[in-house]
Amino acid sequence: MLRFLSGKVVSVSDALVVLDVAGFGFELLCTGRAAAMCREGEQALLVTHLQFAETGPSLFGFADERERGLFLKLTTVKGVGGKMAMNILKAAPADRVINWIVSSDVDSLVKIPGIGRKTAERLCFEMHRHLAGEFADPAFDGVSHEGRSLDLAMEGLRSLGFSQGDVAAVFRKLKNAGAVEEESTAEQLIRMALKELKRN
Repeated sequence: MLRFLSGKVVSVSDALVVLDVAGFGFELLCTGRAAAMCREGEQALLVTHLQFAETGPSLFGFADERERGLFLKLTTVKGVGGKMAMNILKAAPADRVINWIVSSDVDSLVKIPGIGRKTAERLCFEMHRHLAGEFADPAFDGVSHEGRSLDLAMEGLRSLGFSQGDVAAVFRKLKNAGAVEEESTAEQLIRMALKELKRN
């Protein structure tokens, strides 16, 4: 129904993005990657999914079609609605979520806010077959060391209480300055980011 939106970013608050599309303000609950793509005052294109529930409509934003596809798969699991599926994709990149499910890593899944052990076990049991074939082949294989380290560093800073917007902004600044290198570890990236965040 509403496959994507392209417009000017009005605001980014944690993973909530407001997009001005031809004078209409759309509020999107976004994945971590999608929110990191958005910068206030700049143009952005987000893949979307409009969901209707008893509590009313919700508009979700994704970095790409693969994230959207995983989101839709997650919502087929009993007890996992749109908000919970988005919560999962806010907590970790799609490739890491897929890896956790395919490897039945329940302990990692239960660290996500709102995910109990029963739900985590159900996710692994019901989705393993689908993800192992359709989604999981590229998981981590095509992801650079830099990309994995960056994802881990961003996740670590969010767990320390920094907002998605602040974390995304500081890493954009570090990348533009050439401070983020292919061999940088997550620990090194976190140290650099904390130093920059303290300055601000």
